[in-house]
Amino acid sequence: MIVVRYAVSDPGKAAERSRLLEQHKTHLHGAAIRILLSGPSAPPTEGKGSTAVVIAEVETLAEFETFSAGDPFVRAGVYSNVDVFEWRPSFGPLLESL
Repeated sequence: MIVVRYAVSDPGKAAERSRLLEQHKTHLHGAAIRILLSGPSAPPTEGKGSTAVVIAEVETLAEFETFSAGDPFVRAGVYSNVDVFEWRPSFGPLLESL
């Protein structure tokens, strides 16, 4: 199954985000799950949190939720909101590679 995590950073946690950035990247690169794409949005407008997306292929939603819960950004509350959901892509040139 394809799973997406859409996370919004808390603007008040910018210093914590900077401090944990390398640990966050290490978590992503060392993941036991198959991450297809991951990355932040363009810089946010003043006073708004940046967003980040992780798209992964996993056996179960619980497997991805465990991965997400171990992310240093999630553990430290860098994200003010985290949504995790199954995604069922139905169109596009990347579909054949899934």
